[in-house]
Amino acid sequence: MELESAIEKLDTYFKRLKKGKAQKIKPDHVKKVLGKLEAKERHLRAELAETEKPDKKRRLKRKLELVREQKDRAHWLRDKISGK
Repeated sequence: MELESAIEKLDTYFKRLKKGKAQKIKPDHVKKVLGKLEAKERHLRAELAETEKPDKKRRLKRKLELVREQKDRAHWLRDKISGK
């Protein structure tokens, strides 16, 4: 699952939550998206450590920031549907 796919999936879950259809969102599905985001974060960190080009470093840092924001959204959603 690419980063865009994970974000789209989260957006779909948030739309369901807003419409009052949170029961259709399974905690395991959110957990799977979180796993994909964590894998993407590890990959981006490794790529950032290897690169020397300043422009590429900036792009990778922006992507890392986006991944972290999406992870925060996914954690919030997981807690919300789990009743925590």
